Amino acid sequence: MRTVGLTLQHNFEHRTKRPAPIPEGLALLLCFGLSLAAILVRSPAALGWLSLTNFGLLVIYRPNGKTLLRIGRLILWQVAVITGLHLLRYGPAAGLMPGLRTSWQLLMAFTPGLILLHGASTGRLAQVLSRMLPARSAFVLAASLKFLPQLLAEVKIIYEAQLLRGARILPRDLLHPRHWSDLLHCLIAPAVVQALELADNIARAAQAREFGRMPRRTCWPGNQGGRS
Repeated sequence: MRTVGLTLQHNFEHRTKRPAPIPEGLALLLCFGLSLAAILVRSPAALGWLSLTNFGLLVIYRPNGKTLLRIGRLILWQVAVITGLHLLRYGPAAGLMPGLRTSWQLLMAFTPGLILLHGASTGRLAQVLSRMLPARSAFVLAASLKFLPQLLAEVKIIYEAQLLRGARILPRDLLHPRHWSDLLHCLIAPAVVQALELADNIARAAQAREFGRMPRRTCWPGNQGGRS
């Protein structure tokens, strides 16, 4: 809990002082619009324009190498899984292009959020969200977005540990339905428990700092422009 508390304090006190390349409110609207457009459009030309826009966000926010590596892994994983399922269902002739298009759409839907998550200030996002949501809801949503990468890293550790124990959860293993029970018991269930533990630690850290004592508080004390 101490680690979570220190991380929360750093994110809500220190990172808010860094200037944002795009105002957080505009960035939220832009990411929502891009994700919604990726779901609605289907033509390669429209998806191409969305790809250029997302590349522009990458240039503006300049995420670190770990973020780029995570996006690259996302591309490889979902292209392989979704295209593979289309090929198994419809065959090479009828399944290749629809599978690639669906993978492209999903990538364009998730990429804006990943870029904003790693490039924007969590404190300012909480302030923007507090204009649309109650203060506590804005804090919960902003904290959840911030700690999502940490949760994913812990799930990866669980995944690698379960592989060492002999769990059959490799991609090639999951092609056989009889191995899906391993996925549920060895990865999904521990990941849910880890998520609940992380949420409890965040709640305890916020409670220890008396978050919620003031009904108008939107961020940690000491932030520029924040209320306490």
